[in-house]
Amino acid sequence: MAALLVVQPLLFAQVSNDELLTEKETSRIIEILASDSMKGRGNGSVSLLKAGLFIGDEFAKSGLQTLPGNMSYYMPFRPFGGSSNLVVDALTWNGKKLLTDAFMFLHPHPGSYRPMELSDFTVIKIDSFFTGSILDRYEAIRGNLLLWSDQPQPDKENYFPKKINIPRGGLTRNVLLVCASPAPLSISLTPVNSYYSNVEYNIVGVLPGKSKPAETILFSAHYDHEGVFNRGRKKDSILNGANDNASGVTALIMLANYYAKKNNNERTLLFCAFAGEELGLLGAKDFVRDVDPASIVAGINIEMIGIPQYGKNNIFITGSDHSSLPAILKNELAGTPVRVKAGPPENKDLFRRSDNFPFAEKGIPAHSIMSSDDDDKCYHQPCDELKRIDITHLTTIVRAIALSAESLIGAKETPSRIDPLSLKRDE
Repeated sequence: MAALLVVQPLLFAQVSNDELLTEKETSRIIEILASDSMKGRGNGSVSLLKAGLFIGDEFAKSGLQTLPGNMSYYMPFRPFGGSSNLVVDALTWNGKKLLTDAFMFLHPHPGSYRPMELSDFTVIKIDSFFTGSILDRYEAIRGNLLLWSDQPQPDKENYFPKKINIPRGGLTRNVLLVCASPAPLSISLTPVNSYYSNVEYNIVGVLPGKSKPAETILFSAHYDHEGVFNRGRKKDSILNGANDNASGVTALIMLANYYAKKNNNERTLLFCAFAGEELGLLGAKDFVRDVDPASIVAGINIEMIGIPQYGKNNIFITGSDHSSLPAILKNELAGTPVRVKAGPPENKDLFRRSDNFPFAEKGIPAHSIMSSDDDDKCYHQPCDELKRIDITHLTTIVRAIALSAESLIGAKETPSRIDPLSLKRDE
């Protein structure tokens, strides 16, 4: 045990001195996410999309890959519901409006777009019907691409195959696929605003594992908050959400860049910034529907770590009795300045109230790391601003998370699974 206590501080010192996990970088990121220009990142707002685009740009700078089969880092979902018969885009071809299943518009950047015309595209006619690998043939062509064919699928019932293969790393330009005739003399492609004004995005980036790519460690944080609340002309009306949860997203971005630069993860790392958390974990609930629970070894959700409510350099981990993951993380921090404290009473329900829980319900050992809770005086208040954030504390916790996850990332530890039945409550 004495040897362990000597080695661990040295490891922590190496992490804390790493140029990628600095207070300067912490400040740079959280100052953007918690700025007044983000208008509190409210669900259903343009500012939430603005924050999401910033996160996606940071993932791109770190060199993260897109989730296989996805066009980009941005995975749309509709937190406010609506018709299951989605009309996303409208296309007029030679003056005639096409059926929605006769075209596909693939675009990597989220949000609505300006109407597009024929001159916006490089136009290529396909000699036969569309196949799933059609995009592979035109990777070298730059700029927007319009591929069209006058031949439907061999079954004569569909215009496109069931699946279009997306290039590894996602799309880098807009692609419009059309099955129609005759050749286009004019087109008008327009977004359907009723769709784009009601869609939000989870931002997801991937670092493939070296030796065990089929095993995944999930890092997550929600980037939405409460937006703007009208409190009168002279009162601060922006709920900036610096602690809740710009602090967690700051950690997520820093960790993604850190692990990408280290480039030694044996298991695949999945970085998810969820929207819709403040609406009832809606982003995480949507994402987990398409997840193979057996592939995710552990989930580390990061929530409200900018305020040392439980003491300087102290954290707590929610749901510590439900799997061995909290114990693994705590053991890795032995001998460092960071202490794992007992969290608030179970009746505060923090384990169930953050984005770890939809994964836990699938049996995945997924827990939240926190250093403050909803008893903080500025929780969901305008005073949750950047000036209250303890940058040194926040940076120390980011370094601690990086260290505590090393054995998981290196495939040296595998936590016990959660029994979903143990999470059931009597009605």
